[in-house]
Amino acid sequence: MSIVTGASPIQPEPQLAGQTVVVIGGSAGIGLETARLARAEGAKLVLAARNPERLQYVASELAALHSVAFDATDFERLAQFFGELPSTIDHVLVTGPGPCYAPLAEFDFQKARRDVEAHLFLPLQVARHAANKVRPGRTLLFMGGTPGRRYFMKFRTSCAIWSAAVSSAK
Repeated sequence: MSIVTGASPIQPEPQLAGQTVVVIGGSAGIGLETARLARAEGAKLVLAARNPERLQYVASELAALHSVAFDATDFERLAQFFGELPSTIDHVLVTGPGPCYAPLAEFDFQKARRDVEAHLFLPLQVARHAANKVRPGRTLLFMGGTPGRRYFMKFRTSCAIWSAAVSSAK
């Protein structure tokens, strides 16, 4: 005896249907892959990144609602970006460049300054500007790097910056 069914497989509704996801750092790496997944789950995307050519390509590929090329550590421009967003958004993901590693004798203080801005002040600025935009109960997510791992302890400045960023988010 055999049973034949004509039922079609049930496809679940996309988990992010109707939701707006903002990805800062959305043209490469984890940001890009997260944007792809969010779009596949039905999200409307707003993308920001520094590289205008790559961002334009990605925004077109993913049919982004909006995209803006700027350096997120330009905090005046970051404030403008959030001011131009729709009245409410659902999720914000911030990724960024890797940390600045160097022994103290070779330390480039300009790179270190940018590293501090990207890893400590950027999340604080994003949280400040997103506070009135993100719907209650939704997500504000910051992706960090690897400086807190034990094998990077010889780069104590990066570790201190990472620790400060983690502490400020608690």
